[in-house]
Amino acid sequence: MGSAMAGLILIVISATLLGCQSSIEVVTPAVTPIFPVVTAVPQAHAVAIIGVDFDPALDYSQILSNGGVTLLVAVENQGLATETNVELKARLLDTADEIGPRELLNDTVLIRSLAPREVRVVRFDQVTDLPLRERYKLVAELTPVRGERELSDNARSFDILVHGEN
Repeated sequence: MGSAMAGLILIVISATLLGCQSSIEVVTPAVTPIFPVVTAVPQAHAVAIIGVDFDPALDYSQILSNGGVTLLVAVENQGLATETNVELKARLLDTADEIGPRELLNDTVLIRSLAPREVRVVRFDQVTDLPLRERYKLVAELTPVRGERELSDNARSFDILVHGEN
């Protein structure tokens, strides 16, 4: 048997100590494709949404008190160049309406300057008229910067579930 074929065969040996019996099972694994090694090449221009949060945390008691919440969106410049005038748009939707989603927040913030590898947390205006719901939808979008090629991380959509005493 050639060494290539021997590499495809897995031999499992099990022995029981009491009877000194042994068994050998030969298992041929499925052929595993060999993937080429991929090297990530930094792009000159690349911005991304890397996370979202609410301040204070979005929970039942906060909504019930109608104290308001502030949306926080973390944006990172993953490129090699400083980016200027980066637009971040956020929409918070009440999806419980049978006619269609109602916008609770629709706001755009302009980030004047974002250095390479800089992470900026953007605060949106506080939402005070938040109806009590178990679920909301949040859509955050970065307008592509000039020269940006990879756009898959410029928009994120989140289904937000609120846990509490409802």
